Amino acid sequence: MLFGAHRETLVPVALYAELVADDEVMPAFVTSISEHGLLLDSLAILGNRRSDRLQIQLTLPGEPDPLWIGAEVVRDTHGSLFNDTAIRFMAMANAHWHCVRRWVRVRELVLTTRPVGVHHAA
Repeated sequence: MLFGAHRETLVPVALYAELVADDEVMPAFVTSISEHGLLLDSLAILGNRRSDRLQIQLTLPGEPDPLWIGAEVVRDTHGSLFNDTAIRFMAMANAHWHCVRRWVRVRELVLTTRPVGVHHAA
């Protein structure tokens, strides 16, 4: 498992999100998520933004409703096609924050009790 800036657990995921920055909607691929932020691969055009503030829309696996999150870019490593970007959550509805928190904590528990790659025979 990875750890974020404040030693919170980053849970590995593979899901798509939409980023809204400078009135432009861009797709992004989320690779890890925590209670306080996420890591993603985004199109390099995100590197041309005028502000570090953006909006994120994503749906967590197994959850019925999309989440809307106000966020800011805290790290943006430029690549030729994709950027490795770290995002910190700044604002979201209380219900959405509880959903993220619950979802991450359940995955943390699963990852700590059953390491990735270990399977039990039926």
